[in-house]
Amino acid sequence: MERKERIKSIDVLRGLTVATMITVNNPGTWGAIYPPLKHAAWSGCTPTDLVFPFFMFIVGASMWFVFDKGGHRFSGGLGTKVVTRAFKIFAVGFLLTWYPFFSFPIEMAPHEFLGMEFSFPAMKNLETIRIMGVLQRIGLAYGLAGLLILGLKKVKYILAAAAAILLGYWAILHAFYNGESFMDVTGNAAQRFDLWVMGAAHLYKGYGTAFDPEGLLSTLPAMVNIIFGYMAGRCIGKTQDKLLASQQLMFWGAAGIMAGLAWDLAFPINKPLWTSSYVFFSCGWASVLLGMFIYVIDVSKKDKWTNPLLTFGMNPLFIFVMAGLVAKTLALIKVPYDGGMISMQPYLFKTIFIPLGGLVTDDLRFASLLFALFYIIVFWLLARILYIKKIFIKL
Repeated sequence: MERKERIKSIDVLRGLTVATMITVNNPGTWGAIYPPLKHAAWSGCTPTDLVFPFFMFIVGASMWFVFDKGGHRFSGGLGTKVVTRAFKIFAVGFLLTWYPFFSFPIEMAPHEFLGMEFSFPAMKNLETIRIMGVLQRIGLAYGLAGLLILGLKKVKYILAAAAAILLGYWAILHAFYNGESFMDVTGNAAQRFDLWVMGAAHLYKGYGTAFDPEGLLSTLPAMVNIIFGYMAGRCIGKTQDKLLASQQLMFWGAAGIMAGLAWDLAFPINKPLWTSSYVFFSCGWASVLLGMFIYVIDVSKKDKWTNPLLTFGMNPLFIFVMAGLVAKTLALIKVPYDGGMISMQPYLFKTIFIPLGGLVTDDLRFASLLFALFYIIVFWLLARILYIKKIFIKL
């Protein structure tokens, strides 16, 4: 295998991951979702809980090929590129969280300049904006993992650092919790650290308390998903025999799954806390799936089915951001319905997708899934146009 050859399997798995992320994030209604498309309430793991760590793993796999072009050295500006890209991804994520920037309904705020008074729309209060999020975690973990890999260079040191992070995180959660259990949503060490650094106003509130599932401390073990992905990329890039590479990935993936399940007995698999057992478990499945893709796509050359996924895989972050922007915009647009005003998204769901789903079943979950599938088709069409025109937007 030539190192400069683009690995189609990585692009396909990246595309599958992004498509799934958009699908599970945009149901017709959050009150009617099929169980596999839900996150586990706390500890445990559903297929949906594997999507985000899969993307982190693929980020790492792609990182190896980027670093290989630069000789895996800080020199040549590679370190600067890592920091710059990490900052861009984080900034875009923060802006997406802050969007639409202004308070709705629009309120005019007076401003004075050179003795003259002007009125501008009031900005959303940055004192209560959530700082972290999905893209913010990707950017931060990418930057930290990339710098660590470039700094340590040797595989044995990189893996030793990964082990230290996972064991150290376990020890920190055990040592610094404040409550009945180190795994409780309230009082765990990750929450306490985030409260200390960012404050409650800047954290996610979806768990009934100020706790951020994409917080700062739990980004440390998330780095290891990228590091393990990097090692998978190294396995692919350095192994001439693609069949052997696929076998190695599936073997080590199976080992990772078993390690995660074993560690789960003492350190439960938990996505919100991004526990060390969750890292092994999710990376194990990602490695197995990537190995299977390499066997089917690169070894057996059965790749005709991959084009729809390649379409997503070539502009992943751009499509993810656009899907988020449109979802938030639909929530802002108000339309009349049943004597009142509702947002455009529930309006479309109630007037189009519930009747469509009702033609098949009265189960509201089916209509909710139809909306999600329609949403992903819309963004597939956008991604397809970019793919055909060979427009690849990178952050």
